[in-house]
Amino acid sequence: MSKRSAVSGHAPRYRHTEVAVAIGRQIVGGAWAPGQALPPEDALSRELGVSRSSLREAIKILAGKGLVKSSPRRGTVVRAQDQWNLFDADVLSWRSEGQLSADFVRELFELRRMIEPDAAALAAERAIPARLNALETAMAALAAADTHSTHSIEADLAFHRAVLAASGNQLLAALAPVIEASLTLAFRVTRATPDELDHVIPMHGAVVDAIISGDAAAARAAMRGLLARSEHDALAVARPGTAARQRAAGCALSQNSVPRKEEAASSAAAQDPALGT
Repeated sequence: MSKRSAVSGHAPRYRHTEVAVAIGRQIVGGAWAPGQALPPEDALSRELGVSRSSLREAIKILAGKGLVKSSPRRGTVVRAQDQWNLFDADVLSWRSEGQLSADFVRELFELRRMIEPDAAALAAERAIPARLNALETAMAALAAADTHSTHSIEADLAFHRAVLAASGNQLLAALAPVIEASLTLAFRVTRATPDELDHVIPMHGAVVDAIISGDAAAARAAMRGLLARSEHDALAVARPGTAARQRAAGCALSQNSVPRKEEAASSAAAQDPALGT
């Protein structure tokens, strides 16, 4: 990779969060195998066109996510996947980039089935008027939006946040930012299927109707049905089985792995709490 910016002709100075995103994407994408050391600090900082201090701060971010471990003897080493913080929004987002494996999609929906149906049931039993109003507002926004639009995704995220909040359980509500990336991923794959247009609104509406009527069993069943259909749609566009991660040639980062200044909105720097289909 050229050490100079393809845009300005000068080595750019990226913030350490942007460097963390660039390296994190490569680690999660399989550019380095578990147990493999990253290039030496001086070489990697030149490769990325950043200062060594920025690189060190980026490595600290990645260490906090469980992706790497540094030691004086071996340098910075990629950790095994079972040591990664898989609930970290950035790690989930990086895992979701590119074509998805069916195994990963199943794991995401297994997690959702453990949380959302019971949250909907609790909402039917406990929801206060203000929280029901928030749920109805989100449903109205979802119904009014183009299914393939950003507004639709935002409304759907708000819908599921409202369900969690209506449960009256603060711990359930606190799960929203933890699994936001996994649910945004589900949007990305399910909204790519034509049949999504036909069922997304009525299936969400069934959840709302059950919650408003106070029918916990119906709310649980409606949410399970919504998740089952979303999983079906996601699996239809996911690749079968667990594919081996692509190894980058050598240890060099591709030029596309380093975010340009105009892409400065780092996912490591800002995370909005949300939950969606």
